[in-house]
Amino acid sequence: MSQPVSAVLFAKDHAKVASFYRDAFDVRAASGDADHTVLEFAGFKLMIHQIPHHLAKEIALPNPVRRREQASLRLDLPTRNLERSRTIAKLLFGTIDDAPPPWAARDANFHLGHDPEGNVFGVLSVSAP
Repeated sequence: MSQPVSAVLFAKDHAKVASFYRDAFDVRAASGDADHTVLEFAGFKLMIHQIPHHLAKEIALPNPVRRREQASLRLDLPTRNLERSRTIAKLLFGTIDDAPPPWAARDANFHLGHDPEGNVFGVLSVSAP
């Protein structure tokens, strides 16, 4: 049986982070409730899961949020419209860099960004099918 690849991202404010990824990457929320949202990317499901409130209240996020670049995992997500994704990411308190990272080729169509809680992701510009 073939299952899509999936990942879980734990968030202090699940609703805010889920809205960020849903809107910035123009994907559909497949399911969800007060504690989680499942987003469907092409061939991939991302679950945004609420950190239990008694633990989340102890987490302090700096303002402005800082990119957490020392994470052991980074999701690389596709977008068909980089400028749209970048604009919406900024409106939702995240960011997608204007230039590729120094280690990527200038024409790689790859950029780094972070969500409202500082979780780093990669963005790959892809052509519409």
